[in-house]
Amino acid sequence: MNTHLVEINLISAQGLKIPQGNRRVQTYAVVWIDPAAKLRSAVDHAGGENPTWNEKFVFRVPAALLSPDSPSALSVEIYASCGWCLPNSLVGSARLLLANLHLLDLPMDAPAFSAVGVRRISGRIQGILNVGAAVLTRIPVFITKALAGSPAVGYRDFIQDGARPQFRRPTPVAKYSPLKECNRDVNGGEDDCGVGGRKALCWMSFPRKIHSSPSDQNLANWEIQEKGHR
Repeated sequence: MNTHLVEINLISAQGLKIPQGNRRVQTYAVVWIDPAAKLRSAVDHAGGENPTWNEKFVFRVPAALLSPDSPSALSVEIYASCGWCLPNSLVGSARLLLANLHLLDLPMDAPAFSAVGVRRISGRIQGILNVGAAVLTRIPVFITKALAGSPAVGYRDFIQDGARPQFRRPTPVAKYSPLKECNRDVNGGEDDCGVGGRKALCWMSFPRKIHSSPSDQNLANWEIQEKGHR
């Protein structure tokens, strides 16, 4: 099958409508072309309603998906991170037809940029998502090796080990039960969700419920990374 490597640059968003009750606005995004291969960005901790991610993802897609008459699209869902013990809130979603980017009409490796409206759950457009895309002919060797076993990878899925980037294999999401995930207990030990009132809140069983979309291949790895930074 003839395929292309499409790099998606998730740049930023402006003017998002954050769900009520979210005092500290921290957002992340879930990105996909094929629903079976979803990737997740890091959390923007400072931008509030105007987050900046500047994250790049590489997708291996059939050439037909980039043809002028293709209905295939880049899909993005933006979530507000609500902490350990409360559900994350869907801020909005965006869908950009790949054909509208005219990637095959551009020189290879040349990026195209677009701004698309973010649609709230109500259906109303609120905010703008800025993205870039390019068909790649040159990619790092470590990306090539990772794509041999996966249809999509994110640059954040690699860590620097001296001069050799290493791919962090995602841990299956099913490994964690809702209560253990709430309590950050991935090793089966005592809960360490917090102290005092915060610990009691977790015991009251607010299982961490995330919208179905973030059950992507790098979600569990992101959770472990977040724990390591705390």
